[in-house]
Amino acid sequence: MTETAEQKKLPSQIIFENLKEMMRAKNTAHESMFKFHWKKMWPFRLFWPQVDFVRIIRLMEELKKNCKSQKELVQKALSKAKPFEKNFLTAVPAYLDALDVSCRHLANAAQWKQDWRMKKINREVKIKRDVSDWANILKEYETAQGNLTRAGAFVSAGWQEFVAAGAFIDTPAESK
Repeated sequence: MTETAEQKKLPSQIIFENLKEMMRAKNTAHESMFKFHWKKMWPFRLFWPQVDFVRIIRLMEELKKNCKSQKELVQKALSKAKPFEKNFLTAVPAYLDALDVSCRHLANAAQWKQDWRMKKINREVKIKRDVSDWANILKEYETAQGNLTRAGAFVSAGWQEFVAAGAFIDTPAESK
C-alpha cells in the first residue's frame, strides 16, 4: 500500500496551506471593499453589480469559525510536533486570533456599508452624511490589520525555520 503525498504531509504543512487559503479569502474581500476598480466609477457602476457586502459578512463569519477549528488542529499538532515545527506551531494561535479580530472588523465595515446602501435605497439618508462611525470602524480595522501583520511576521519566521530544516515535503503538483 503506497501513501499519497497528502498522507505524507506533516501537520505543519497542512496548517500552513490552510492559513494561505484563509488569507487569500480575506484579502479578496478586503480588495473588493477598499481597492480602486473601474466598475465602482460612474457610469460603469450603473451596469455592473456593486460589492456584495452581505456575502463579505458571511465569508468573515465562516473565516472566524475556521480560525477556531485551526486552533484546535494546532493544539493537536503541537503535541506531536518535531523540534523544527514548534516555533511555527506556537506562533500560529496568536496569528489566528489576530485574523479573527481582523475578520470581525472587516465584517463591521461591510455591515456599515450595507446599512448605508439600504438607507440610500429607502431614501433615509440625509444630504450631509455623518461619517464619524465609518472613520472609527476604519481605525479599528487598520489597528487589527497592523496586529495581523505583526503576528504574521512570527508565523513567517517559524515557517522559514521549518523550510530551512529540510522538512518540507513536495507534493507532485508543487514539484511541476
